Amino acid sequence: MPSFENQVLIDRSVFDVFKYVGDFANDSNWRNVERIGITSGDPIRPGSMVAMTRRVAGFKGFVNADVVEYERNKKIELKGSFWGFPFTQTLLFENRSQQTNIKETIEISTRWMIWFNVFFSITLRGAFGKELQNLKQLLDGHGDRKKL
Repeated sequence: MPSFENQVLIDRSVFDVFKYVGDFANDSNWRNVERIGITSGDPIRPGSMVAMTRRVAGFKGFVNADVVEYERNKKIELKGSFWGFPFTQTLLFENRSQQTNIKETIEISTRWMIWFNVFFSITLRGAFGKELQNLKQLLDGHGDRKKL
């Protein structure tokens, strides 16, 4: 099962970062998301369902996930299906004075040979790492902060 982790340090309070990231409607501002829907209303909570169309490594795919864990200003965990493969995504938010460290861990289950899992994992890690860098640029003040 491919698993990978990315981290980024953002020069904003954990409250601001969690509020922005926890609103999945903002995903299209920093992730390669074309369409997104939250089926259980706002704010998100355990049991909320999220559906989106994502583009990763040049391929468009559908993501359907449930929020399984939610701790305000600390953690969001999703379980669902990405391109038909079961996955778990965990976002951990760590307060560091006026900075926030976000650690994103993704485990995705494939039925492929081990060597292809390695390639798949490296590709996804790079794509998701770039998205966290987009978030950092946006929230550190180099992008549009109107939604904050």
